[in-house]
Amino acid sequence: MNNLCMLSINIPIEVEDSMIDWLLEQEEVEGFNSIKIHGHGTHEIHMALFEKVTGKSQRIMYQTHLSKENAQSILSKLKRDFAKNDIHYMVFPLLEAGNLMFLNKR
Repeated sequence: MNNLCMLSINIPIEVEDSMIDWLLEQEEVEGFNSIKIHGHGTHEIHMALFEKVTGKSQRIMYQTHLSKENAQSILSKLKRDFAKNDIHYMVFPLLEAGNLMFLNKR
């Protein structure tokens, strides 16, 4: 049975530098992608005035693939270390993931 999943972490742009440093320190995370996104929703309390007017907030999404156990470990630490931040996360099952450059070296 495949134990691989995608962990997606969606954060306010103000937390970007702290999150990058934090993710780089985590043994479970071999690497990750960061993507600038816009969040849309009903949580206006977290939005700046400009964001309320435009209906979108600037955010950063980080994605990494890892085992389900490592994803749960990361989420536990994330909840502990960033409890006061507006962070949304998702865990998706993955059928397969890898790097073609490394697969060709076998």
